[in-house]
Amino acid sequence: MKFEHIPVLLNEVIDGLNIKPDGIYVDGTLGGAGHSIEIAKRLTSGKLIGIDQDINAINKAKEVLKDYLDKVILVHDNYVNIERV
Repeated sequence: MKFEHIPVLLNEVIDGLNIKPDGIYVDGTLGGAGHSIEIAKRLTSGKLIGIDQDINAINKAKEVLKDYLDKVILVHDNYVNIERV
């Protein structure tokens, strides 16, 4: 199955987050990791937690984020379980 995802309002989201290199960020609807890769690129000691209930999205995110996996935690779950995650 081919997985495609186009990030919506990418620049506006990234600008609005005002990403700190040592911050902790959560992407509760990981999708194709379009927003997540832009967050991960800006991290040094920070972490990104990516959550998606679609295993195809998790697998795609592993590919997209392969150069940043030391800064990323991928979770196969639903964002409604964020407290447990």
